[in-house]
Amino acid sequence: MDELGQLITREGGAAIQPLPEGGVLLHIGPPKTGTSALQGACHAYRDAMRAQGVRYAGRTQQSGQAAYAVLGREHPTLGEAPSAHHWKRLVSEVRTAKEPRVFVSSEFFAGADDAQIARIISELGEDRVHVALTLRPVSRILASRWQQNVQEGARYSFDQWLHWVFEQPDEGKGAIFWSRQRHDRLAARWASVVGPERLSVVMVDEQNKSAIYQAFEALLNLQTGTLKPQNDTANRSMTTEEIELIRALNERFAEAGITRPLLYKMITRGTALYMKGRTAGPEEPKQVTPSWAIKRADAIGWESAATIRALGVQVIGNLDALGGLTPKGESAAPIPPLASGSASDRAATDRRVPEEVATRAAMGMLYASGAAREDGSGRSGVDVRVEPQALQRVHTIDLLRVVAQRLLWSVTSRIRKITRR
Repeated sequence: MDELGQLITREGGAAIQPLPEGGVLLHIGPPKTGTSALQGACHAYRDAMRAQGVRYAGRTQQSGQAAYAVLGREHPTLGEAPSAHHWKRLVSEVRTAKEPRVFVSSEFFAGADDAQIARIISELGEDRVHVALTLRPVSRILASRWQQNVQEGARYSFDQWLHWVFEQPDEGKGAIFWSRQRHDRLAARWASVVGPERLSVVMVDEQNKSAIYQAFEALLNLQTGTLKPQNDTANRSMTTEEIELIRALNERFAEAGITRPLLYKMITRGTALYMKGRTAGPEEPKQVTPSWAIKRADAIGWESAATIRALGVQVIGNLDALGGLTPKGESAAPIPPLASGSASDRAATDRRVPEEVATRAAMGMLYASGAAREDGSGRSGVDVRVEPQALQRVHTIDLLRVVAQRLLWSVTSRIRKITRR
């Protein structure tokens, strides 16, 4: 490995222990930890990986359909779990691969319970599977996780969601969040099945964007520089005005009785995706996580770091980064009461939607509906980014009739104050 690769090491400076020949590296996320960036690079350079003896399993950027299938989890475009065929096909590919090493990646595996973890490991090859987690400080995940929820149809405010996360961590939306982002428990669950010697934790370096690629190059025994970042605007954070427009549209869609698969198609794979293709201006306000939530998250991060280190797993990078800037021993900030109108709600009523944001929102829906394509043609068809399962369930004329009325209101008036559910 060259000098650049030596920048990425295990805690304490030891060399990274690579996946042995015949091994399967299963990357389980969790979400919002650089997963899309890593998967995009592996998908783009799968031929280069294969030439070096590593198969990147699956046909698309990540093995999401297979993960949803084995977990029996409802896929947003279907309204039900995908066919078991997706999982069986992945297992078959892994078991019959001729390459010395196989890499499987999907952040959705992080949602597995104990029984599902045992099944996943067993069917992929109990004696072959090693597991990798990518981790970031929870304080850096909160805003992007809430934004993702909104892009998938949520109508509640950031403040409301934060109170659920920290006040009700064992139920509802709080339990869902922590099942994936309580990193010490996630690591312990998987280590109990594969053994700590076959689990690697990769810390995402906020200051070194190439670190995640170098870490996985080392784990997979790839030449340094094999994986390169892709231009993935679809994964950028949204501005406050962008996300509030999405939240307002979710409210209108709910009032109109739009189903979840259709909403996912039009918002997540249409409006939000196309909107993020623009470059946000420096003057546009960004989503800000309140200081009390950052302190609460960092306190949990310190606990997680200590527990993970005690497991004896391979740690790549600085595990103490999970604690953010909060020094050890500092008390977590108290949770302030939720105001009758959240800060994000109040801010939304004071601004108009910028013209470019509104235009992008409208065009994203038009492309997702199948009524037009980005080449300007009016041929029936869809943007290639829209998943085909959703298309079978769309009634375009009915959709556009509702959307035209609702979106026109949103573009020409202030975003109304959102009523929390």
